[in-house]
Amino acid sequence: MPRLRVMFPKPSLFLVDARLTVLLDGGLIYDGSFKAGVDVAGEAAPGVHMLLTRIDADIAIRSREYRLELDGAVPAYVATLNYSRFWGNFTKRLALFPQR
Repeated sequence: MPRLRVMFPKPSLFLVDARLTVLLDGGLIYDGSFKAGVDVAGEAAPGVHMLLTRIDADIAIRSREYRLELDGAVPAYVATLNYSRFWGNFTKRLALFPQR
């Protein structure tokens, strides 16, 4: 069973924090500070998965959904979320790579 690590590097220069939640196949894997960044890992069965992010900044809620396909022959993956200050949300593409 592949290992999946979901990362969002701690952003710089944010004065106000927001609540960030990350769900994998409907199960909560992170609930905390946006400014703290995310680094969570766990087992994920081979196949197709849905990763959902939600940024709750009180004045606006931004969400993004990603489809991940994990191959059982690869022992580990890293999924990196990238944030766009322009859109105030995570980018539409998720960086998913085999972990070395």
